[in-house]
Amino acid sequence: MAENEGGRGYPELLADLADQVALKLVEAGIDVEKAADIGFALAEHVRSHWSGQSLYLPKGDQYDISRRDLEIFERFNGSNHEQLAREYNRTVMRIYQIVKAVRAEMVRKRQGALF
Repeated sequence: MAENEGGRGYPELLADLADQVALKLVEAGIDVEKAADIGFALAEHVRSHWSGQSLYLPKGDQYDISRRDLEIFERFNGSNHEQLAREYNRTVMRIYQIVKAVRAEMVRKRQGALF
């Protein structure tokens, strides 16, 4: 998609960024041409603001783990620990640890610093 906008010599990473953004927008119901325009505009925005810098994109492992743990907590019903262990490739003990940790974090956020 971005190849048409950026033309020959356009940086491959930015073209891919434009394409990935456009694909997500199309999945969200945006018209293909409009999605391509927005994707390219975003790539250009990134280029103009961060060009020449060395960028490191973190994998976001902690974010993924947090999302997974919250999902396990939300699905846990008190009797499905073995099923969740199989689905998430964790031990039953680890499922209990995750549920306990998420519950404690939720209580901590709700109560704040009471003492």
